[in-house]
Amino acid sequence: MSDWKQSLQKTRYVMDVLLLVSFIIISAPKATGIPLHEWLSLLFVIPFLIHLLLHWSWFKKSFSRLIANISLKERINIVWNYVIYLTMLLAFVSGFLISEALLPALNIEINILDFWSKLHHSSSVLLMPMTGIHLALNWSWVVKLTKRMRAKGVTR
Repeated sequence: MSDWKQSLQKTRYVMDVLLLVSFIIISAPKATGIPLHEWLSLLFVIPFLIHLLLHWSWFKKSFSRLIANISLKERINIVWNYVIYLTMLLAFVSGFLISEALLPALNIEINILDFWSKLHHSSSVLLMPMTGIHLALNWSWVVKLTKRMRAKGVTR
């Protein structure tokens, strides 16, 4: 494999681990407190966007792959990725619309509606098991890349 592809895969791997750890931290607002939860959630947008950009080639190909002759597992994986992306987007938007600390600190006043609170709570609760299923569907990629990176580390 070329150095460029190897570096890209390593970058994806490291960013995905960072994204997962960040997600776990922001998924525990009772542990961090609401103000820290909201500020960390704002920062979480950065690794999330990087994740999307690093996997952009997959996104570009995925729609056309849905109508191609692919395995059921791959088809489920593609649909699942879009569902988890939309759920994550719902959690982001609704979270900002119920902000108690972040937006007031930025001198932005909003009227918090119960609808957005319920939507944020529901989408956030769904994201943890959805992320687990996302990991399970891509586990062979994680294991393969982990082994490859370990093998490279041993030879150096």
